Amino acid sequence: MHDGATAEKLPKSARFIDLSDYARPAAAWLARRLHGTRVRAPHVTLVWAVIGLSGAYCFTVGTYPMALLGAAAMQAKNILDAVDGSLARLQNRPSRIGRFLDSICDAMVAAALCGALAVAVARDRPVGYAVVLASGALVLGLLQGSVFNYFYVLFRERRGGDTTSRVREELTQDDRERYAGRPAALTTLRLLIVTYNWIYGWQDRLVQRVDRWTAEPLLPEQTNEAAAMRDDVKLLTVVSALGPGVTILILDLYAVAGARHLALSLELFLWTVALGGTVYAAAIFVRLRRAAARLAGPRI
Repeated sequence: MHDGATAEKLPKSARFIDLSDYARPAAAWLARRLHGTRVRAPHVTLVWAVIGLSGAYCFTVGTYPMALLGAAAMQAKNILDAVDGSLARLQNRPSRIGRFLDSICDAMVAAALCGALAVAVARDRPVGYAVVLASGALVLGLLQGSVFNYFYVLFRERRGGDTTSRVREELTQDDRERYAGRPAALTTLRLLIVTYNWIYGWQDRLVQRVDRWTAEPLLPEQTNEAAAMRDDVKLLTVVSALGPGVTILILDLYAVAGARHLALSLELFLWTVALGGTVYAAAIFVRLRRAAARLAGPRI
């Protein structure tokens, strides 16, 4: 391990309770055992992507034992999803290519999972209803993850944490300089950024616009207060419930609860993501707007 290398995204002084990152201790333990090997973060990313896709397939079978196997596979994917970044940092090899590969594979697994759940739900419900529900859960679930990512990236930028992610993703001058002597890697990075923005770009822009609305009472005169409001560790803990780790945990709970009526249990999971998660995210922004209004005080 290189001196000063760490498995964490944040310095110790800036860490908060991340509800979505409960797999980090196990992931850090595994990453420390891999750091001296030839295994690299992208290898781990591809492994968990295959595990996640396999777990999604298990739900299409429609039996309770296979659903439990799928839930276990998704949790294994969740742990390994935390290993790749930890390993990259321990090896002092964090990269923008790895960052985008991770996010794109996350979207692939999420799409496969929602498609598989649509198949499972369609055994008891009309096919059109199952497809619309699963599609809504996919889009809204990814949007909720973008809300968490937005606040987390801003926090890391201000607190000296991992810098491989940015609020607005594009090819930067630093990227061009880093890969100047590696044209194939630079081309790969360009393609990954285009793909990322095709999947997540509209979500990131929407979250930024909503966040500007929440901070509007404090702008432009009191920008520091707006930043401090977003950096509250209690807020970050609340927002972290929108992360993918919590979604997978909820899926596991619904899968276990589906012993007698699996299709209904998985249907309720999709509604929990589509409706429950969206209401939760909206409530966060409304409370931020009210907090900003209180901080700004009465306008004359």
